Formats: sequence, structure tokens, C-alpha cells
Amino acid sequence: MAIFGAASMDLSAWRSAVLADWRVLEAAPEDLRSEHDLMLGVVSQNASLLELASPALRADRQVALAALQRDEEAIAFVAEELLADEGFLLEAVRLNYHVLPKVDARWRESRSFMFQVVRRNWKLMEHASEELRHDRELLMLAVKQLYKALQFVPEEVLEDRAFMMSAVQLDWKSVEYLPESLRTDRELFLCAVGQEAGAIEWAAPELLEDRAFMVSAVKRNQVVLDHLLSDSPLRKDVDFWTGIVRELPAPDGWQLVLRTHGPKELNGDRQIMWAAVLSDWRALEVASDDLRSDPDLVGQAIKQCWMAAEMSLSVTAVAMSEAVKQDWRAIDRFLRDPYEEEDLLHLVRVNPAVIQAAALRGHRAAILEAVRQDGRLLRHAVEELQDDKDIVQAASDQTWEALEFASHRLKSDPDLVQGAFLQSGLALQHASEKLRSDRSVVIYAMTR
Repeated sequence: MAIFGAASMDLSAWRSAVLADWRVLEAAPEDLRSEHDLMLGVVSQNASLLELASPALRADRQVALAALQRDEEAIAFVAEELLADEGFLLEAVRLNYHVLPKVDARWRESRSFMFQVVRRNWKLMEHASEELRHDRELLMLAVKQLYKALQFVPEEVLEDRAFMMSAVQLDWKSVEYLPESLRTDRELFLCAVGQEAGAIEWAAPELLEDRAFMVSAVKRNQVVLDHLLSDSPLRKDVDFWTGIVRELPAPDGWQLVLRTHGPKELNGDRQIMWAAVLSDWRALEVASDDLRSDPDLVGQAIKQCWMAAEMSLSVTAVAMSEAVKQDWRAIDRFLRDPYEEEDLLHLVRVNPAVIQAAALRGHRAAILEAVRQDGRLLRHAVEELQDDKDIVQAASDQTWEALEFASHRLKSDPDLVQGAFLQSGLALQHASEKLRSDRSVVIYAMTR
């Protein structure tokens, strides 16, 4: 570039001219092209001008790095001594990773150099030598940063199950790069779905139709069921749904199958409902009407909890006895249906506390049967029955403490009260005031 009046320009004028127009540098004197700060500013804006720098500045680390950070093509003008300096090249690649493919091939063949480079940027694995692109340790270093580094992994390494298992353990999205030969690998996909249910979509069709595998996958991640294909044969496979009920902890298993994901008709399938109730009595609630009347199914549920009786449409005598034995409140379910008095009395004998039910507090036969076993239950009888001498007699015969709940009239009955004294003189405290004021009664009580 010709500069008018160049011969008469001093360095200061040249410096101003260069800063105004970089092209002037071509005609500038050598001294100017040797100025460190000027050339540093110039190559930071236009890296190609490194070509015009003095040899000393082309070998200057700061100037050369500034040029390479701006444009990797400037490597053509960098001094050979810097291009042989590993530390310089590592810094250059750090500043501009596009520099790597421009360096001498020997650096891309250097294992130690590439380890340092890839450790900083997984994308640089792309420029490793063919030999290093088979180096599993180097490849895994890249994959640890981002699973997408698998795009640089040779097919034969992708076929390596151990390598791919390590990749999947790091990030489930690695399944995207699995070769066909590994898309049927159960453990690989179980590992993947344990992180993200959507990984199942990369599995081979035959794996998606494998009952045992899919049950295991759902066990690892319940959301896998959201990815079950609409036309999958497993949707109509009762054994598949039964497997989920059995393998998953309650209530998750049966709720997934019978409430949210399984076909509606499953609540009428005895096999699956048996598995569901066996795992959790509460599953009986979603069973069909027929199965809520099934003696065995209902019996199995009640063995776990008496409240299952409330969900049942029909309860056998044996099952009802079991329910009442667990909790007296189960009697309410029994009382809802027509019954024989003998059946009621049997349940009273099983658990006398059933007479606490409002419907039984005035039932004479039930109260009488109950107090024969536990006299203190007299407290739950209606006032009329607390004034029934036969009932109070039976209760006090069982325990003197029952006298506390007798009517005032019967607490004044000498025969009844003195009969209680045969067990303990402490019964005197429950006698009427009249009897407690009777000297002979008190002496009789104190001698017991």
C-alpha cells in the first residue's frame, strides 16, 4: 500500500496511521512492526497481520496467543519455536479450540497432550488421531463431560458392553448411541430407566414386549408405564399386570395397575385381584362387585385388616369372626345385613366389646352374653338394662367391679351387693349410701 509523504513520517505519525488503517502496516518501517504494544493491539483486531510482525514478536507468546484467539488461521505466522512448545499450544487451544486441527499431527497423536485438551473440552475428541479415538480411557474422559461425545466413538467401541454400561451409568441419554446389538440388553436399559423412564423408548421392540423385563423396568421406575406403546401386547397380558402388582411395594403396585394404567376389566380378574389383595387389603375397594363377594378374597383382606369388611358386599361367618376379633367396631358391618341372633351372640363371645355399638347397647341377649365374660362392660348398657337384675347379677358374678355401673335400685339390693362381697369387700364402695350406712353390711364387707 503506497503512503503519500511516507519518507517524511516519523514513528509517531506511522503509529497514528496504523491505528487509523491497519493496511498501512504493510509499508510501515521495521521498527514500528517490532513495537510490542502496538502489534498486540493490531493482531487482537486482525490476526492475519501477525504476518507483518517482526520475527521477535511472531515468537512472543502474548502476541501470538492474541492472534490465535482471534483467528486460528494465524497459526501459519507463529514462530516454529512456539509451535513446538506444548504449554503454548495448550493455552492456544484453551483460548480457541479451533486451533487444535491446525497444529502439527504429532500433537493430536500425543496421548498426554490430548488428555489435557479433552479434559478441558470434550468436543476436541473429534480431532484426536485414529489410534487415540480407540483409547477407551480418553473417550470416557470426554463422555464424562457430556454424553454427546459418543458421536466421536468408533463403532467397535460402541459395541463394547462394558464401555457403554459406564456411559449409561453416567448419563441415561447415552442409550441414544447404542448399536443395534445392545438395544436388547436388559441391564443397560434397566440402568437407564432407573434415571429416566423415557430411556425405554430407545430399546429394541422385542425388549419392549418382554414381560419379565418390562416388569423389572417398571419396578425401577414406575413412569415407564407412561411409555408403554398403545398397541403393545402387554396391555392385554394379565400376567404382566400381575407381575407389577407382585413386584412393586404396596400400594404402588396395585394402584398403578388397577387405578391408573391397567385396563378397566382387570378389577374383575380374580388372579390379579388376589395378588393385589394379598399385597394390600385396601385393593379390595377397587374389585368388581362379584369379587367383593368372593369368600376367599374377602377373607384374605380381612385377615390383614378388619376394615376390609366395610368394603365387602358379602362376608362369611368365619371372616366376620376374624374382623370382630381384631376390632369390635367391625360389628357395624355385620349389623347392616339381616342376621340370626345366634350368629350375633357368637360374635359377642368372640369379642364382648362389640356391645359398645349403639345398636347393641339395648340388646338384652347381647349385653347378657357380654357381661358374662367381662362384667365391666355393663357400663355400655342402656339404663334400662343396668336396672335388669339378671344382667347385673351376671355382671357382678363375673367381677365385683361391675356393681359400679348398676342402677341405684340394684346397688341397694342386699343380696346382690353381699354376693359381690364374696369376691372382695372393696365392692362396698359401689353399694348404695343406705347399705354403706348399715353396720352389719359394713362388717360383713370388711371380713371378706
